[in-house]
Amino acid sequence: METETVTGYVDHIIYRNAENGYTVLVLVVNEEELTCVGTFSDIAEGENIEAHGEYTEHATYGRQFKVVSFEEKEPEDEMAIERYLGSGAIHGIGLALAARIVRRFKKDTFRIIEEEPERLAEVKGISQRKAMEIADQVNAKRDLREAMIFLQQYGINMNLAVKIYNKYGGEIYSVLKENPYRMADDIDGVGFKTADEIAARVGIKTDSDFRIKSGIQYVLQQAAMDGHTYLPMEELTRRAVYLLGVESSQVEAHYMNLAMDRKIVMQLKDDITQIYANTFYYMEANTAAMLKQLDVTYDVPDIEIEAAIRNIEKKTEMELDEHQVEAVKEAVRNGLLVITGGPGTGKTTLVKAIVYAAEQCGLKVKLMAPTGRAAKRLSSSSGREAETIHKALEAELHENGEAYFNKNQSDTLSEDIIIVDEASMMDVVLFHSSLSALKEGTHLILVGDV
Repeated sequence: METETVTGYVDHIIYRNAENGYTVLVLVVNEEELTCVGTFSDIAEGENIEAHGEYTEHATYGRQFKVVSFEEKEPEDEMAIERYLGSGAIHGIGLALAARIVRRFKKDTFRIIEEEPERLAEVKGISQRKAMEIADQVNAKRDLREAMIFLQQYGINMNLAVKIYNKYGGEIYSVLKENPYRMADDIDGVGFKTADEIAARVGIKTDSDFRIKSGIQYVLQQAAMDGHTYLPMEELTRRAVYLLGVESSQVEAHYMNLAMDRKIVMQLKDDITQIYANTFYYMEANTAAMLKQLDVTYDVPDIEIEAAIRNIEKKTEMELDEHQVEAVKEAVRNGLLVITGGPGTGKTTLVKAIVYAAEQCGLKVKLMAPTGRAAKRLSSSSGREAETIHKALEAELHENGEAYFNKNQSDTLSEDIIIVDEASMMDVVLFHSSLSALKEGTHLILVGDV
């Protein structure tokens, strides 16, 4: 792509996404309006910019300029300075006040604001306090502009640069030059790979302590994507050596420090050291604790359950064998029940019977499954509504792609019995979230493959 350059001032902003900086604006270039689209760092109307990109033709909106990168330019002539100050970019300065400031200081306006801000009080309508507030805003915008230029020289795109600046502010210079791997911990959307690319451009050595520690955590995160909450130490070392291109002794030297920093947990079991990412260790431990809490026995007389079962068989024409009858009893009496078995073993009939039995006993039931297809199948076979776990927990998707559940310890599910089909498809994160949303005394029934 051949890059073109346009220079002008921002006349007005048509659309702006505050989360990621995506903006549609009108730029006045040689007294003609040009629609520009791209990611911009906190840009305001009246600002002068030099933008680099390419012209495109939009099917609906016509000719546009797609901005790949840009630099903000300080206004040079008096009219441009006045237009910028009066645009609303600086809070507290309107058109009339901007005109008075420029009439007083002319082309020297920005130097006065940056170097002798107290002199702004010479202008009618500006107190000493307001003069300092104006100077703070102008300097903050200058700091942002300089930070964007600094970040872009390391190949960091504007979208990511805005996130980095919003997180670290003036600290970005030391973060990038000392430990860019901090970004993998601190900023959504920045993983080890991105931080490693930036580190290489900045000149961080391959065997840097920060790099090796971050690499170890990255390997554990990748293992979690494959369903492993931990890796044996030997396996973790092998994978980290392959990723980082360093010696195994250099990797192993950091395990104890990471454990002391509470980034990992090391556990000896059957003469094998298991290494967990801190998050997954406690998630797994809490999951076990919550399951244990659910695993209580309720004293429900046989006669009561058997009467309900006879009633079900009469109404539905289902015939339960002795194992299924026993399973229904277990479901009513136990806070936690696991039902396993392959196709054709009667799981579907059993789930249906448990739902009917629960309703006969006046208990409310919720049916859910990890996927839409499994939920639809469960609904069809049980004759009751079933939902995906995400829907049941009222999931919301954040900008970074992670799910947040509105149903949790603070706002639990109201049903008495929760039946989860295809439970073996759940990972520890979804399982932990599901357990966290159960009220005290809930019966949980997990159904699925062995």
